[in-house]
Amino acid sequence: MKVVSFFSGCGGLDLGFENAGFDVIWANEFDKTICPTYAYNHPNVVLNDSDIKTLSSEDIPDCDGFIGGPPCQAWSEGGKGLGLKDERGKVFLEYIRLIKEKQPKFFLIENVPGILSAKHKLVFGEFLSQLKCANYKVSYQLLNAKYYQVSQDRERVFVVGIRNDIDVDYTFPTPTDSRIVTLRESIGDIKDKPMEYQDEEVKQFIQGKNHDVYVGVFDDKYMSRNRVRSWNNVSYTIQAQAKNEPLHPQAPRMQYVSENKRIFVKGYEHLYRRLSVRECARIQSFPDSFKFLYSNVKDGYKMVGNAVPPKLSYVLAKSIKECFERNNSSTQILVGYYKGATHLNLIKKNNLYYFPFVKDISGSVSYLLLHHKEDFHLYKVKDNSLSEKDNKSLIQMGFNPTKRKYQSLVIEGLVEDCTYIINYCKKYTFSYAPTIVKIPFSKIESLNKVVK
Repeated sequence: MKVVSFFSGCGGLDLGFENAGFDVIWANEFDKTICPTYAYNHPNVVLNDSDIKTLSSEDIPDCDGFIGGPPCQAWSEGGKGLGLKDERGKVFLEYIRLIKEKQPKFFLIENVPGILSAKHKLVFGEFLSQLKCANYKVSYQLLNAKYYQVSQDRERVFVVGIRNDIDVDYTFPTPTDSRIVTLRESIGDIKDKPMEYQDEEVKQFIQGKNHDVYVGVFDDKYMSRNRVRSWNNVSYTIQAQAKNEPLHPQAPRMQYVSENKRIFVKGYEHLYRRLSVRECARIQSFPDSFKFLYSNVKDGYKMVGNAVPPKLSYVLAKSIKECFERNNSSTQILVGYYKGATHLNLIKKNNLYYFPFVKDISGSVSYLLLHHKEDFHLYKVKDNSLSEKDNKSLIQMGFNPTKRKYQSLVIEGLVEDCTYIINYCKKYTFSYAPTIVKIPFSKIESLNKVVK
């Protein structure tokens, strides 16, 4: 499936979708300091650097899905939280506008938990309402990346929409593993001392490793709470601002002084340093092969901190892919006519239904829906039981065939609740001639639970 990306950043969300088998064909990123990194790591993707406000549906290639995380500063609980009063908040509406215009099969939106707060609840509800009115089934969920093999506490809101004409129900992924990935597992093998920077230009000859650390001062806000997690824990959330990055787990937990003040433990001050750009990237689940290009170390942190962790993105992408695969895989139902009570009793007695040859049967038939006037009966069919029957064998069973050869199915059991299947098949045809109807597997897989 082909995907286009918005607010692409360095491409963490895109990387997860690519790893899940999606084809990211086009991306939009307005920040020129980030574009070189995206282009380097996604050489086969067409990168557009226009302001999203200037884009129309004609600018976007035909695709199956939209993915993207609109700027979060307007909704973040750590900022002013101005919502739509912030120009960055209004960009969310531009993303919705393009979804409405282009009508992809699905979309995914990522944002911070603050968008669910009481302060922004009504606006978020309006966003959802607009997307539903744009012809989508919409669901959202708050996910924590640490439950999806990402070594940090990172809560984010994800919204997924499936176009109404696609007969499938999306379900968010459940945690992949109860075991967390510790900091020791994610960065414990990085032993080299990082290169230190404030605002000076990053040395290009070691750019590839990105093991660069910001050494600016720790302000009062930073020192108001502990910033160290142990080796056997996950990290605090990786931030987009260099000055706010968590501290390396080599240092002891910061010492409590008062409710809004912590200090570095005396005698161990030399151990306190921020995580490097590469360490943050590892914690975000980026592979070491992913290179971040920057001349100012703060831009490196910004790219890493704003990204969706690729491993979390992969799980979401896989859940969307499986959702569509379930829709595309279908079960064959033979819709057949029975003549009356005597005929039906013979069918049940012999566990067999015979019918004239149907050209469009390919593979196995899973269910048999019999109808007579307003009576319907749905039967489970034995796997691979489709076969030929001559009239002699059918006569021996008590049937009254009029032709020499037929096709037949072996019946295994009656399905008690078949209202949905009847209504689905009615969209096609009910005639005396046997007919094959293909129904999405996702709509019929639960029927096995009610077979007698």
